[in-house]
Amino acid sequence: MIKPEAIPQYTGDLGQLEKDHASLTKDAGHIRETGSSVHTQFQALSAYYRAPEAEQLFASTKPVKDRADTFADDLEKVATSLSDYATEIRPLVTKLAQLKTDATTFVNENKDDDEWEYDGDKVEEHNQLRDDITATVAAFWAAERTCHNKITALFGGTQMVAGDGSERKDQYGFNAEDLKNAKLPWGDPVEEKH
Repeated sequence: MIKPEAIPQYTGDLGQLEKDHASLTKDAGHIRETGSSVHTQFQALSAYYRAPEAEQLFASTKPVKDRADTFADDLEKVATSLSDYATEIRPLVTKLAQLKTDATTFVNENKDDDEWEYDGDKVEEHNQLRDDITATVAAFWAAERTCHNKITALFGGTQMVAGDGSERKDQYGFNAEDLKNAKLPWGDPVEEKH
């Protein structure tokens, strides 16, 4: 029978994640402004400094501006990835909570019925719950992989893929179809008894 206590639940804080997105975006703007300001203010000295190396000296802050701008761009991409992740998982978080409630109700209604597996409607309800949980968990894993991959792509990091049962180190989670008949913590499919 389905095991409600084994249905994964989101333990994070979506509100905090959204605040962090806003903070990272703001920080990116400050970094960009600071890099630009360093360059602009240093260039203002050119009116007072005359020397053979002046051109080379005043060009030395352009890389600061450029690197700050590049870093700010990457930080904004991280922030956007986190925001997209929060948007993508919000309905999944709600759905997992509802599925746990539904599974608890199913168990409470059928735990004392030794014959529930002879009832086609109950077997179908059980298997549909299991399939919905599996699909939602797989969608959650996919959202996590997508966010991870967007962020790690910025520095050439590992790109995660859905698990295939091999020993590959770049696997995280599984696709729902691959889990259809697998033994899962939240329960196995049930066949109607006759």
